[in-house]
Amino acid sequence: MYEKILDFVNFGPAGASDAQGVTEQAQAAPGGGFGSLIFLLVILVLMWVMLFLPQRRQEKKHKEMISSLKKGDKIVTSAGIIGKIVSISNDTIRIATGDRTEIDITKNAVAGILSSKSSAEEKVSEEENPDEKEDVEKKK
Repeated sequence: MYEKILDFVNFGPAGASDAQGVTEQAQAAPGGGFGSLIFLLVILVLMWVMLFLPQRRQEKKHKEMISSLKKGDKIVTSAGIIGKIVSISNDTIRIATGDRTEIDITKNAVAGILSSKSSAEEKVSEEENPDEKEDVEKKK
């Protein structure tokens, strides 16, 4: 096996001249190139597994995260801007970054969700301030 590797690296048997190498290659059994073809295929498969599969998984997780965005979530963009989602349209999101500052960004610019406003948090806020809920109902 070690000799075959040296032959492959040195383009022929170790210490052989060109004339001897040609005659030895002519006498070699056919199908000798099949091993190098398998080696090339193995390298290509490993490269595909190491490079492309993790990238696909990451893209899938990012799409799931974007689809789960909702109004009130606190997010961070790929540029490092932190804001709270005010509204969501097809391709853009409007976030509030300050008191009266709102920015429109694309959905792909969202790097992560810092905190989401869940239904449990909404119930807690309603229980803490039942007077505000009654006032809103009275105004309607």
